[in-house]
Amino acid sequence: MRYIIIILVTMCVFTACSEDKFTTYDSTRYLYFAKGITADSITESFFFYPDETTHDIRLELLFAGDPVTEAMTYRVDVDESLTTAVKGTDFDFESERTWPVGKERDTLVLKLIKTPKLDNQMFRVVLKVTPTTNFEVGPTKNARSQRVIFTSKAIAPAWWDAHITQYYLGDYSDAKYAEFIEATGISDMTNFGPTELRYYALKLKYHLLELKNGGNPVMDGDVEMSVPIVG
Repeated sequence: MRYIIIILVTMCVFTACSEDKFTTYDSTRYLYFAKGITADSITESFFFYPDETTHDIRLELLFAGDPVTEAMTYRVDVDESLTTAVKGTDFDFESERTWPVGKERDTLVLKLIKTPKLDNQMFRVVLKVTPTTNFEVGPTKNARSQRVIFTSKAIAPAWWDAHITQYYLGDYSDAKYAEFIEATGISDMTNFGPTELRYYALKLKYHLLELKNGGNPVMDGDVEMSVPIVG
């Protein structure tokens, strides 16, 4: 019985070590993007930044494994098979970088460049982590690539999500967004609380009612423009 207990204890210790080894990726450093290529893709438009000729997107990278105790080089490259924009013309970034000592994350700045072709087109850049002697590419469950889509056309801003659509402004359209800006004097409701959201949604609603009562209803395509906010 004593020997059986010893064997069981040994097996438990071995298993624990194996699990710990798996958790730390066998002490190898793995690099990956904090956001993914699909659901967490980034869409940006110079429409929101009319005075800018370039716009920076900050992409966060993480790593797993042994801490970085000395300066280590890592690489991020363009996935040419998925990218429709041209590096140096439509966007730019520093491909080879140094991971900061003692840090668990780093930020890569992707510079988008405004060109006339963005007025009526959308372009895509996909960046991928490239393995080096210091870092491997993150496991498949991590984000090995990051996709950014950009244009100068009017697009639904990130804050105009399903919640805003259902309770405040209704479905997005370029015409409604332009009317919202005219009625409220703002273009961004990021991080607004319920009181502010209601205030600005009602400003658009009363703006539309005023125009309708004056004999000039605002059309959104083939239907009259409206918002779901009650009040």
